Amino acid sequence: MKKTTTAANAAATITKLTVEEVFGIPSKMPVTGFVAGHPLAPNKAKYVWDKSLVKDLMEWMSESSPDPLWITGPTGCGKTEMAIQLGAGLNAPTIIVTGRKDAEPGEVLGRIWLENGSTVFKPGLLIEAYEKGWMIIFDEIDGFNPEVGVCLHRLLEKKPITLDNGYIAHPHEHTLMIATANTRGDGEGGDIYASTQIFNLATLNRFEKWEMSYPAPEVEEEILKSHIAMDDMAISAMVKVAGDIRMAYEQGHCPGPISIRDLIRWGKKLMLSGARSDISPIYHSFDKAFGNGVNRHVRSALHIFVQTHFNVPAPTK
Repeated sequence: MKKTTTAANAAATITKLTVEEVFGIPSKMPVTGFVAGHPLAPNKAKYVWDKSLVKDLMEWMSESSPDPLWITGPTGCGKTEMAIQLGAGLNAPTIIVTGRKDAEPGEVLGRIWLENGSTVFKPGLLIEAYEKGWMIIFDEIDGFNPEVGVCLHRLLEKKPITLDNGYIAHPHEHTLMIATANTRGDGEGGDIYASTQIFNLATLNRFEKWEMSYPAPEVEEEILKSHIAMDDMAISAMVKVAGDIRMAYEQGHCPGPISIRDLIRWGKKLMLSGARSDISPIYHSFDKAFGNGVNRHVRSALHIFVQTHFNVPAPTK
């Protein structure tokens, strides 16, 4: 989101929306959101909501003061985009706090500034969001040093926070907090995702835990159709290839899974190169999107998946 910090001064008015307004699914069930127009609200993008996920979100948001979510899932499965698009659907002013390994505990809540020759502590947008009921997204939270998680304990509990300058920040009960991560914060999978951290159990205990995976094939096909003007059979074949690659990854035969981003990139490159005669467009675009990121032996094995579902011979060199 390309917003400036001055946007924090804009008013945000809480209102009632409907499920249809938020998720595009026919239903007049009420949802607490905001009046449209706040400059920190994310822009709505092409997004296909899984109905089961919508039910989970509705269940979570129906609580009077929802616990923070810790959403675990493989890279590129859409965790952060889902959270951003939830903010967009709710018209909610939204801030994203990225899990940087070098972040200091106090820095997350504010910063020390030089003012008139003296150093002063000023709260950051995170505190603004906490007090006004905005949405807070901790992106790749397992990248934070665990001490940062400890400093967030009172915030995660929605308790008053005393800042370094003596200011006491009081929580808004409606504040929604979502943390996304490739791991559960307990070290599981940390050998695959570099720089992830093991969190204090007391920190993890403050989250409601969700797992998110890649969408069901029919949902993933709809996602691709919303981004790429391609033949339905080609999109179906791409999704089947993705399923095979993810299975190979789970079985230890591929160093990483193919993401939704990779599939969209593959489709866009295929559209651009489809008329070329000097290369095989399907494999050329696949390699540009994903295949060139693995060694040539693995790539040759992945080409067999492409050949199986597209019925186009794999290149011999």
